[in-house]
This record gives sequence, structure tokens and C-alpha cells, in this order.
Amino acid sequence: MFTEELSTVDGTPTPAEPMATKHYRSGAVILAALTIAVCAMFIAELLPANTLALVGIGVLVPALVIGVPLGRAFVAANESSTQWLEHNPVGARIAASRSRDHSITAIGVSGALAVIGIVGWVIFVNGGAVQQTFFNIEFMFEGLGDIFKALLVNVQIAVGAQILAMVFGLLLAVGRLLPGKGFAPIRALCITYIDVFRGIPSVVLIYLVCFGLPLTEVPVLSEGSLVVYAIVALSITYSAYNAELYRAGLESINPDQNAAAVSLGLTPGDVMRFVMVPQMFRNIAAPMLSQFIGLQKDTALVIVVGIIDAFSQAKIYAANDFNLSAVTAVCFVFVLITIPQTRFVDYLLARTSVSRKGK
Repeated sequence: MFTEELSTVDGTPTPAEPMATKHYRSGAVILAALTIAVCAMFIAELLPANTLALVGIGVLVPALVIGVPLGRAFVAANESSTQWLEHNPVGARIAASRSRDHSITAIGVSGALAVIGIVGWVIFVNGGAVQQTFFNIEFMFEGLGDIFKALLVNVQIAVGAQILAMVFGLLLAVGRLLPGKGFAPIRALCITYIDVFRGIPSVVLIYLVCFGLPLTEVPVLSEGSLVVYAIVALSITYSAYNAELYRAGLESINPDQNAAAVSLGLTPGDVMRFVMVPQMFRNIAAPMLSQFIGLQKDTALVIVVGIIDAFSQAKIYAANDFNLSAVTAVCFVFVLITIPQTRFVDYLLARTSVSRKGK
């Protein structure tokens, strides 16, 4: 009915043709062909002299996976042309939109398969030289038990340093936000500490603390273990980072809440304790956990002072085997313990976003 009205009324502009889908489909076809070639090269290196695997896994599987959305893109494009010839511009545009969506899906699938194929080809090319050097399963599992035992040192350092850094960082943030001219020296001291220790690399501070304090021969200070010194060094660095997180969290709270609490008769200390700090922790929970993930990875830096952590243990195996697969195993171990925390951070960020939108 719509098209009939357009064609019978004089002076009515002809509806525009649907947006072209040819370029989308052409790009999808070219990328699909390249992806199939890459997958075939990958399978040829992974399973040499196996024609059946090459044709089946290297060609037919990617062709089938990519071909489904690509075929739907061509069908929708033909449907769009038919609808247009039948003077149904609305149906033609809907079909053209479906064709573009299917083409983009084919491009996305092709891109993902191409990346997998290229990575696989790099790993297994030249007789699997990269795989034998970095991903030798025998060497990876050989020292995995000792690596997990040594990982407890990393966990011990990370947890100890995080607790100290959270406490000291909160004191720094509160000191930096103290109001009035009388607290200016305290504010200057806190700002200086934060600026200085955020600028010093963690590995340098670990080296100075772990090797420097025992040389001072000061009672108590020079009698600690290397693990304790490493905890202190990392807590010094990360307390400066945490102080800025705390400050951002405190400043994100509406100042009217502070004024309302004071008007109810709360002392400044009670306002900070019962009003400001609880809200601040809720606001910075996600970035604080993200900071903790970074701290866990920095525990591997203790290798410079001779502490036998997971990385150091893996390095011993790598030196004995003349192979780096044990170090790769450490990478997987760190990834395994950080991924759940990363997803939890994403969950906290999503929950915070929903909560703010609800307000």
C-alpha cells in the first residue's frame, strides 16, 4: 500500500534505495578466504603429512563456521533486491540490514579464527620450535608442585603488603585532607610521601629495603627476614597508591552529607568513621581490588633479592632444563589466580554503575 501511494501521487519523492551491502559481503568473503588459508597453514604445521586433518580441520571446519553467517548475508541481500523490485522499500531495508549484520558476524568470526590460526602457526612452525621452548608440557608439569609451594611466598607477601598498605594509605589520605592552616605541615608531609614513593620503581625499593636495612645494624630493623623486608617495601609503595584511591573515594562523597552529619551533632571523627569511610570503601572497592591484583604480580620482583618465590623456583627449573616452559607455567598460575579477581572487579564495577543509575 505504501509503495502504491508513492507511485500514484505526482510529485512524491521516490524512496531511497536500501544501504548497499555489497562492500560488507565482499570484505567478509575476502577475509574468510584468508582465514581459511591461515587455518590450513596452522593445521599443516600442527599435523604434518595428514591430508585428512588438513582438509577436514584446516579447511572444512572454518569454512562451515564462517559460511553460515556469510550464506545468510547473501540470502538476505537477495531478499532485499527482491523486495525492492516488488516496490517494498521497507522490507528491502530490513533485509539489507540483516545482510549487513550477518556480514559483520562473518567478519568477526573470521577475524577471531584468523588470530587463532596465526598464533597456532607461529607456535608450531619450524617443527614446533616455539612450542618446545615455551609450552613443553613435560617441562611445565615437571616443577609445578614446587612452583605452587613457592607461590605461597608470593601470596604471603601480597596479603601482608596489602594489609599494611591499606592501613597506612588510609592514614595518608586522611592526613592529606585535614582542613585548616594548622594542619598544613601534615598535609605537606603526606603529599611529599605520596609523590616520592609513587615515583620510585617497586623493584628499586625492594632492593634498597631488603639489602639496606640489614646493613644498618639497627636493633630490630636489621633483624628481619627477607620476606618481611619485601612486605615492608611493597607496602611503602602501594600505600602511596592506595592513599590516592582513598582520597578520590572521600572526595566523591557529596559534601552535603558531611554537613548533615555535623548538624546532627556528630563530631568530625564520628563523621569520618560512620559516614564518610563506609561510603568511601564502597566507592573504591573495585579499583582497590584491581590495585591488589597489580600488587600480586609485583611480588615476582622479589627475585632480585634472592627470595625463592614462584618465579624464582621456575627459573631454577628453566636453567636446569635449558627450557623456558617452567616459566610459562608460572605465567599460567598467575593468570589463574588473577582471572577470578578480575571478573569480581568487573562485577563490582557493573553493580556500582547500576546503583548510580538507580539514583
